Amino acid sequence: MAATECGHGHIYDSDIYASCPYCNSTQPIINFDSGRAGGGFAPAAYSEDKTAPLDGGYGPSAHIPADNPVVADNVTRPPKGYRPAVERRVDEDQHTVGIMQQKMGLEPVVGWLVCIEGKDKGKDYKLWGRINTVGRSEKMDVCIKGDPSISKEDHARVGYDPKNNRFRVIPASSTNNIYLNDDVIDIPTRLNPYDVLEFGETKLVFIPLCSSRFNWEDGLTGSGDGKE
Repeated sequence: MAATECGHGHIYDSDIYASCPYCNSTQPIINFDSGRAGGGFAPAAYSEDKTAPLDGGYGPSAHIPADNPVVADNVTRPPKGYRPAVERRVDEDQHTVGIMQQKMGLEPVVGWLVCIEGKDKGKDYKLWGRINTVGRSEKMDVCIKGDPSISKEDHARVGYDPKNNRFRVIPASSTNNIYLNDDVIDIPTRLNPYDVLEFGETKLVFIPLCSSRFNWEDGLTGSGDGKE
């Protein structure tokens, strides 16, 4: 038997039915007879009006007559004690919530990338308090659509470390070089204010909000030296 649960919480054998027989009452319904060899376990018998089990539920001696279907009068009778699964979004168990988002109840902006050269010149991209993905796809945190020399997904990543209040650029799946201030990088490298990143034919200047002068935990902390 291939036990399958439908969207309404019914269990049925998908080797026999293409869809849930309880929801689709026009389909043939399995009837259980009392002639089970060895006195095996069977569902409880129902009263004549088919509204309640004769013995109040399942039991080792309970059975259901051959002419009494599992579904009576289009009313589904789930197994005793059965509790349908709680509905939840598919991605709830897969999505990781950032530490800052957990603490603040929202995802705070920590800086920006601003395009200073390329087809999207003048456009800004928010950076969030976690690892930010870069690519052409709208799934990316930094979505640079106008540059075909940038990978669709995970061209690079820009990470913020709230514990140390620092930023870094992380090369990812790009087959093109990634430049930081005209120097090629192939390992995670620290970002400082007004550093210039080059992805494909696009150049972006890094503008931090969180720095030696400010972070979301302590607020403004005084003057800085231009470095984080």
